[in-house]
Amino acid sequence: MTTMKESRDRGFLLQIATVNSKTAKEGQRASAMAARKRGASKQPPPPTESHPKTSESTATSTDPQITPSKPSKIIFFSSIFFLPYLYLIFYHYRIETELKKSILINASLSFAGFFITLMMIPVASRYVLKRNLFGYDINKKGTPQGLVKVPESLGIVVGTVFLVVAILFQYFNFTSDSNWLVEYNAALASICFMILLGFVDDVLDIPWRVKLLLPSIAALPLLMAYAGHTTIMIPKPLVQYNWNRNLGSRMDL
Repeated sequence: MTTMKESRDRGFLLQIATVNSKTAKEGQRASAMAARKRGASKQPPPPTESHPKTSESTATSTDPQITPSKPSKIIFFSSIFFLPYLYLIFYHYRIETELKKSILINASLSFAGFFITLMMIPVASRYVLKRNLFGYDINKKGTPQGLVKVPESLGIVVGTVFLVVAILFQYFNFTSDSNWLVEYNAALASICFMILLGFVDDVLDIPWRVKLLLPSIAALPLLMAYAGHTTIMIPKPLVQYNWNRNLGSRMDL
């Protein structure tokens, strides 16, 4: 009897110990979970990546891909068009030496200006895009190419290179007593004014009433410096309406 009673007591004690160990383990787990929750609440939320919502925003954020120039093709086609022209000038026809020299200088400066323009356009397009001077090709609307930014105001590059080439040509070709010097400089002033007007129009969007007036003012230096003939030929149907019969088919402005 004593042995059976002792075995019962031992079994009862083992059950109590097992229950206590399970309770302790569950308490440790609960405390660990609570600690993890408190630590997670103190940590800042992870940064959320801003993904584009639509394909349109992705396309508009991409810069336009400027197609690189192809000098080999340019030289090939230029030689096809200009070699016959150079042959006629330098070999077929008898032209003065000074005129040949002037033509050669002009051709060399023009080729140099052309390649400088090809190199400057991609550089200028990056600066123009930084200033948000761009547009979209409306003829490609609804396509991926229609969402590409097209840089504007790149005519300033072509105009500036043209002015530099024209000034250098004046330096190499004209002399101090040249009769065309005044008219040449007046033409450069008119061209410079129109280049400035075009750039300002791209930036400020000048109204049409102003754009119709300013070209007339830009042409004044050339008109005032012109010293040639001002006679025009009157069309034959209008000769009978000429107020001065002595002039015939000509009229001096």
